Amino acid sequence: MLVVLVLAGLAVAVASRRVPWVRDRLPVPATTILAWTAAGVVGLALAGVGESAGRVVLAAAAAVAAGVLAIAAAGALVGAVRPRVARRRARHAGDPSLADRAVALADRHPLTVRGWGVAALGVRSVVRAGEVRITGLAAEMTYYALISLVPIATALGASLGYLRPLLGDDEVEQIRAGVVDGLATVFAQQVASDVLAPLVDGLLDEQRGGFALGALLVTLYLASRVFRAAVRALDDAYRVASRQNVVTQYLLGFAFTVGALVTLVTVLLLVVVGPLLGGGEGIATRLGLGDAFRAAWSVLRWPAVLALGGAFLTLLYRYAPNVVSTWRRCLPGAVVGTLGVLLVSSGFVAYVAVAVPETPGADAGSAAVVRAAAQMLGLVLAGALWIWLSSIAVLLGGVLNAEVDAARTQGRRARDGSPGRRDAGRDRQGAEELRDEVVT
Repeated sequence: MLVVLVLAGLAVAVASRRVPWVRDRLPVPATTILAWTAAGVVGLALAGVGESAGRVVLAAAAAVAAGVLAIAAAGALVGAVRPRVARRRARHAGDPSLADRAVALADRHPLTVRGWGVAALGVRSVVRAGEVRITGLAAEMTYYALISLVPIATALGASLGYLRPLLGDDEVEQIRAGVVDGLATVFAQQVASDVLAPLVDGLLDEQRGGFALGALLVTLYLASRVFRAAVRALDDAYRVASRQNVVTQYLLGFAFTVGALVTLVTVLLLVVVGPLLGGGEGIATRLGLGDAFRAAWSVLRWPAVLALGGAFLTLLYRYAPNVVSTWRRCLPGAVVGTLGVLLVSSGFVAYVAVAVPETPGADAGSAAVVRAAAQMLGLVLAGALWIWLSSIAVLLGGVLNAEVDAARTQGRRARDGSPGRRDAGRDRQGAEELRDEVVT
């Protein structure tokens, strides 16, 4: 029935775009969300109804009716509110906007660090993030990150066989189980166990280096689109033109993808493989190291993860935008981006710990099956939300660096009597108006 509800909601959303009345009032995402939300409400309402063909037909008809009603109500609400909003905007056309008032209030805040207004930089960064549309670009990054999960898992499974001589069969099997469980948090449990797990097992047994290389190349291409979106966002944040050379754009995306994969593998070795190997005792025994290594492994593992993440973000902020910068200027954004990703990841881990669904038994009722399916769908959406919010945190760190650089440049040029980056456009416009007056 879940598939029927999804298809019914999608059909209503697509059909509604054919109606000019709806197109004039609601954007595409709004109609899609409304139709699917209505279908979800219908599914929850019919969860207690017994399985039958009539239930499926009833669910489809109710989902269509609820979707049409939701879209019509939202369109009517927008049609009633829009004229009032337009009149209010016309009355206050000359007033400063909410963003301008927030920036002016933040500029008066006394909190400073080494002469920099912390509140002003924070507010300006948030305002600039909205202008750059980092939420939309983060959604694009999330899309390509999600579709690159399967090839990267395939490449990892094909390369795990080469770790047997170093780690042993038991440890490699534990890593394989961890990979499959990780995929199950993003994809459905049945897909992970019936499709992805046999694929990883076959690749693990055969040690097909060519297959691993092919999957890695596909991963590089898809993941490079993630960083190309990040490069565009950072160029917009710095108010500079993007690189025109397409080859340079692809090479830059591939370079950041390789760096991200190296960072990801290293983090997995520190966070995932470390606990699987007994907190470093297995590695210490195999390499002939003593207690000092085990103590250092347990103490320095998490600081090393934070340092690696911050180092990669510093590298991204240093070379991704089409500007000349320094390592030191990239540190504030790297700190903010790393802390943001850490905060989002902590929330995701807490959600997974609470909302992991229990596999229903053979004698489980329909309500238990529906509840488990809803929890699994929640995990999938939480995984996508985690990637999206992490991408926003990364881009927000780059926007902060751009605003710090703009404030530094504007202050230096104000002392020299030349316009800063924010005032250059207004000064050029004033010069053109003055030239027109002289000509006339």
